[in-house]
Amino acid sequence: MSETNLKSIAVLTSGGDSPGMNCAIRSVVRTALGAGLKVYGIRRGYAGLLDGSFEEMNASSVGNILQHGGTILQTSRCPEFLDPEITRDITGWEWVDKGILYWINKMILIGVEALFAVIIGGIAWIALIRVIAASMHGEKLPPIQALKDGTSMLPMFIVTAIIFYSLIVIGLVFFIIPGIILAVWFAFWQFSYVLRGHGAISALMYSKKLVDDNFLRVSLNILGITVIMLVLNYYAIDLIANTIAIQVAEEGSFTYTMVNAILVGSGRLFEGLRIIFLMTLFMDLEDKN
Repeated sequence: MSETNLKSIAVLTSGGDSPGMNCAIRSVVRTALGAGLKVYGIRRGYAGLLDGSFEEMNASSVGNILQHGGTILQTSRCPEFLDPEITRDITGWEWVDKGILYWINKMILIGVEALFAVIIGGIAWIALIRVIAASMHGEKLPPIQALKDGTSMLPMFIVTAIIFYSLIVIGLVFFIIPGIILAVWFAFWQFSYVLRGHGAISALMYSKKLVDDNFLRVSLNILGITVIMLVLNYYAIDLIANTIAIQVAEEGSFTYTMVNAILVGSGRLFEGLRIIFLMTLFMDLEDKN
């Protein structure tokens, strides 16, 4: 080891257990001791780093550990590291900062399962829009065909969604009001793409064109349906689902969780009301343009 002013080091293990972690700990400890350094072990990963779970280690601390699985220093999840400092007081509006933090945390936590959920949800969402639109025109669109349409339209749908939400976040972070204006302007991007075939930027601009001369009307309609759906989805449905589930099984049990999830999922079908409401408004604005 090269010359250094270092007097001591600490070692921790984080994430999931894997083969070789104890070997790595042993190598670090004995190499550092051989170089004349003090070595401290931090228990339970980054959680131990935050709460000061340190203990000085010596050669015997890592003796007879190579044949054991896991890690002698243990690991744990550390929710504190999912609270990015970048979101603190970024706008000066606490509710906006919390909203930004919420979405950053969602992006941090996204994984393979969430990715599949986004893909399946996107296809289902496109299919639902097309089925409802067909019904409103007195036509019948087979669900299988709607799902096929959703699959083929998904890539550009995701691209447009990313552009849309990026603009909203940027607007909210830096200026608040422009973010709200952008959200109203581009409120019909999904219909512009799914029903009219406009791609990405074109879908956003088509939505803006429809809203331009009806900004106040559209704003009030979006505010109204958003409040109604929030109350319905996140208060009424959740409360009803929880009340029924707790009658079926003990809270926290597997049965309770399954019943609650099924009821909540079924209740989300009311999201179709939002689609019908906004689609009706979308078509009305088209007629006036």
